[in-house]
Amino acid sequence: MSAIPRIVGAAVLGAVSAGLVAAISGSALGILSGIAVTCAVFVVVGWIVLWPMNAEETAEFIGREAVDKALEEGIIVFASVGGLAAILVLMLLGHGADSGTAALALGGVFLAWGSVHLMYATRYADLYYTADAGGIDFNSPGTQPSYRDFLYFSYNLGMTYAVSDTNVTRSEIRSVVLRHCMLSYVFGALILATTINLVVAIVNA
Repeated sequence: MSAIPRIVGAAVLGAVSAGLVAAISGSALGILSGIAVTCAVFVVVGWIVLWPMNAEETAEFIGREAVDKALEEGIIVFASVGGLAAILVLMLLGHGADSGTAALALGGVFLAWGSVHLMYATRYADLYYTADAGGIDFNSPGTQPSYRDFLYFSYNLGMTYAVSDTNVTRSEIRSVVLRHCMLSYVFGALILATTINLVVAIVNA
Protein backbone atom coordinates (compact mmCIF):
# COMPACT_ATOMS: atom_id res chain seq x y z
CA MET A 1 0.00 0.00 0.00
CA SER A 2 1.52 3.33 -1.08
CA ALA A 3 1.59 6.54 0.93
CA ILE A 4 -1.49 8.26 -0.51
CA PRO A 5 -4.00 5.49 0.38
CA ARG A 6 -2.48 5.31 3.87
CA ILE A 7 -2.81 9.06 4.37
CA VAL A 8 -6.34 9.24 2.99
CA GLY A 9 -7.50 6.17 4.91
CA ALA A 10 -6.07 7.51 8.17
CA ALA A 11 -7.69 10.91 7.61
CA VAL A 12 -11.10 9.37 6.88
CA LEU A 13 -11.02 7.15 9.97
CA GLY A 14 -9.83 10.09 12.07
CA ALA A 15 -12.67 12.27 10.81
CA VAL A 16 -15.23 9.55 11.57
CA SER A 17 -13.81 9.11 15.06
CA ALA A 18 -13.83 12.86 15.67
CA GLY A 19 -17.46 13.13 14.60
CA LEU A 20 -18.65 10.21 16.73
CA VAL A 21 -16.76 11.26 19.86
CA ALA A 22 -17.79 14.91 19.44
CA ALA A 23 -21.45 13.89 19.24
CA ILE A 24 -21.14 11.88 22.46
CA SER A 25 -18.57 13.75 24.57
CA GLY A 26 -18.17 17.23 23.09
CA SER A 27 -16.02 18.94 20.50
CA ALA A 28 -12.79 19.05 22.54
CA LEU A 29 -12.63 15.29 22.99
CA GLY A 30 -13.77 14.87 19.39
CA ILE A 31 -10.83 16.88 18.09
CA LEU A 32 -8.34 15.03 20.30
CA SER A 33 -9.81 11.67 19.29
CA GLY A 34 -9.63 12.56 15.60
CA ILE A 35 -5.97 13.55 15.88
CA ALA A 36 -5.07 10.40 17.84
CA VAL A 37 -6.93 7.99 15.54
CA THR A 38 -5.58 9.57 12.35
CA CYS A 39 -1.99 9.37 13.55
CA ALA A 40 -2.41 5.89 15.04
CA VAL A 41 -3.77 4.44 11.80
CA PHE A 42 -1.06 6.12 9.73
CA VAL A 43 1.73 4.85 12.00
CA VAL A 44 0.46 1.30 12.52
CA VAL A 45 -0.37 0.66 8.86
CA GLY A 46 2.90 2.26 7.78
CA TRP A 47 4.98 0.02 10.03
CA ILE A 48 3.02 -3.07 8.94
CA VAL A 49 3.63 -2.25 5.27
CA LEU A 50 7.25 -1.10 5.44
CA TRP A 51 8.94 -3.13 8.19
CA PRO A 52 8.91 -6.56 6.46
CA MET A 53 10.60 -5.30 3.27
CA ASN A 54 14.20 -6.25 2.55
CA ALA A 55 16.58 -3.96 0.67
CA GLU A 56 15.51 -5.14 -2.79
CA GLU A 57 11.82 -4.80 -1.96
CA THR A 58 12.46 -1.35 -0.48
CA ALA A 59 14.14 -0.12 -3.66
CA GLU A 60 11.41 -1.65 -5.83
CA PHE A 61 8.64 -0.14 -3.69
CA ILE A 62 10.21 3.31 -3.91
CA GLY A 63 10.47 2.95 -7.69
CA ARG A 64 6.74 2.20 -7.93
CA GLU A 65 5.59 5.04 -5.67
CA ALA A 66 4.04 7.84 -7.71
CA VAL A 67 3.73 10.30 -4.82
CA ASP A 68 6.13 13.23 -4.60
CA LYS A 69 7.98 12.71 -1.30
CA ALA A 70 8.55 16.43 -0.86
CA LEU A 71 4.78 16.93 -1.16
CA GLU A 72 4.17 14.08 1.29
CA GLU A 73 6.59 15.71 3.73
CA GLY A 74 4.69 18.98 3.44
CA ILE A 75 1.31 17.30 3.99
CA ILE A 76 2.39 15.28 7.04
CA VAL A 77 4.30 18.16 8.64
CA PHE A 78 1.39 20.57 8.05
CA ALA A 79 -1.13 18.09 9.46
CA SER A 80 1.05 17.24 12.46
CA VAL A 81 1.80 20.86 13.32
CA GLY A 82 -1.89 21.66 12.89
CA GLY A 83 -2.75 18.83 15.26
CA LEU A 84 -0.19 20.07 17.78
CA ALA A 85 -1.59 23.59 17.53
CA ALA A 86 -5.12 22.28 18.15
CA ILE A 87 -3.96 20.31 21.20
CA LEU A 88 -2.09 23.32 22.55
CA VAL A 89 -5.12 25.60 22.10
CA LEU A 90 -7.37 23.10 23.88
CA MET A 91 -4.90 22.89 26.77
CA LEU A 92 -4.70 26.68 27.04
CA LEU A 93 -8.50 26.87 27.07
CA GLY A 94 -8.59 24.45 29.99
CA HIS A 95 -9.98 21.44 28.14
CA GLY A 96 -7.13 19.28 29.41
CA ALA A 97 -7.99 19.84 33.06
CA ASP A 98 -9.31 16.32 33.67
CA SER A 99 -7.02 13.30 33.54
CA GLY A 100 -8.87 11.53 30.70
CA THR A 101 -8.66 14.48 28.34
CA ALA A 102 -5.05 15.16 29.35
CA ALA A 103 -4.12 11.53 28.66
CA LEU A 104 -5.79 11.68 25.24
CA ALA A 105 -3.92 14.90 24.47
CA LEU A 106 -0.61 13.28 25.44
CA GLY A 107 -1.43 10.24 23.32
CA GLY A 108 -2.25 12.50 20.38
CA VAL A 109 1.09 14.27 20.67
CA PHE A 110 3.02 10.98 20.85
CA LEU A 111 1.17 9.57 17.85
CA ALA A 112 1.74 12.75 15.82
CA TRP A 113 5.42 12.46 16.79
CA GLY A 114 5.43 8.89 15.48
CA SER A 115 3.75 9.96 12.24
CA VAL A 116 6.40 12.56 11.51
CA HIS A 117 9.29 10.14 12.01
CA LEU A 118 7.60 7.45 9.91
CA MET A 119 7.20 9.97 7.10
CA TYR A 120 10.83 11.08 7.36
CA ALA A 121 11.96 7.44 7.21
CA THR A 122 10.27 7.12 3.81
CA ARG A 123 11.73 10.50 2.80
CA TYR A 124 15.28 9.35 3.54
CA ALA A 125 14.69 6.06 1.74
CA ASP A 126 13.44 7.91 -1.31
CA LEU A 127 16.43 10.27 -1.32
CA TYR A 128 18.80 7.32 -0.92
CA TYR A 129 17.42 5.13 -3.68
CA THR A 130 16.36 7.76 -6.22
CA ALA A 131 18.84 7.47 -9.11
CA ASP A 132 20.99 5.29 -6.79
CA ALA A 133 22.29 8.47 -5.23
CA GLY A 134 22.99 7.06 -1.75
CA GLY A 135 23.96 9.64 0.84
CA ILE A 136 23.69 7.74 4.15
CA ASP A 137 26.43 5.35 5.24
CA PHE A 138 24.93 2.72 7.56
CA ASN A 139 28.35 1.15 8.13
CA SER A 140 27.25 -2.17 6.63
CA PRO A 141 29.69 -2.83 3.78
CA GLY A 142 28.32 -4.96 0.97
CA THR A 143 24.66 -4.57 1.95
CA GLN A 144 21.99 -2.08 0.94
CA PRO A 145 19.60 -0.58 3.50
CA SER A 146 15.96 -1.58 3.88
CA TYR A 147 13.10 0.41 5.38
CA ARG A 148 14.11 -0.97 8.79
CA ASP A 149 17.39 0.92 8.51
CA PHE A 150 15.65 4.14 7.53
CA LEU A 151 13.13 3.76 10.37
CA TYR A 152 16.06 3.33 12.75
CA PHE A 153 17.78 6.40 11.31
CA SER A 154 14.62 8.53 11.45
CA TYR A 155 13.41 7.63 14.94
CA ASN A 156 16.95 7.95 16.29
CA LEU A 157 17.03 11.52 14.99
CA GLY A 158 13.61 12.15 16.52
CA MET A 159 14.79 11.07 19.97
CA THR A 160 18.33 12.44 20.04
CA TYR A 161 18.25 15.33 17.51
CA ALA A 162 21.56 13.98 16.17
CA VAL A 163 23.04 11.37 13.85
CA SER A 164 24.53 8.54 15.93
CA ASP A 165 26.34 5.63 14.25
CA THR A 166 25.62 6.56 10.63
CA ASN A 167 27.25 9.10 8.33
CA VAL A 168 25.34 11.54 6.12
CA THR A 169 27.34 12.25 2.98
CA ARG A 170 24.97 14.38 0.86
CA SER A 171 24.05 18.01 1.39
CA GLU A 172 20.45 17.41 0.27
CA ILE A 173 19.93 14.82 2.99
CA ARG A 174 21.59 17.06 5.58
CA SER A 175 18.99 19.72 4.78
CA VAL A 176 16.19 17.24 5.46
CA VAL A 177 17.92 16.10 8.66
CA LEU A 178 18.08 19.72 9.85
CA ARG A 179 14.35 20.25 9.28
CA HIS A 180 13.61 16.93 10.92
CA CYS A 181 15.65 17.70 14.04
CA MET A 182 14.15 21.18 14.45
CA LEU A 183 10.62 19.77 14.20
CA SER A 184 11.54 16.99 16.63
CA TYR A 185 12.67 19.57 19.18
CA VAL A 186 9.26 21.26 18.99
CA PHE A 187 7.57 17.90 19.53
CA GLY A 188 9.83 17.18 22.50
CA ALA A 189 8.89 20.46 24.15
CA LEU A 190 5.17 19.84 23.65
CA ILE A 191 5.42 16.24 24.90
CA LEU A 192 7.00 17.61 28.09
CA ALA A 193 4.24 20.22 28.41
CA THR A 194 1.41 17.73 27.91
CA THR A 195 3.05 15.28 30.34
CA ILE A 196 3.17 17.97 33.02
CA ASN A 197 -0.46 18.83 32.25
CA LEU A 198 -1.43 15.17 32.66
CA VAL A 199 0.39 14.89 36.01
CA VAL A 200 -1.31 18.06 37.27
CA ALA A 201 -4.71 16.76 36.16
CA ILE A 202 -4.14 13.43 37.95
CA VAL A 203 -2.96 15.15 41.14
CA ASN A 204 -5.96 17.48 41.14
CA ALA A 205 -8.45 14.70 40.38
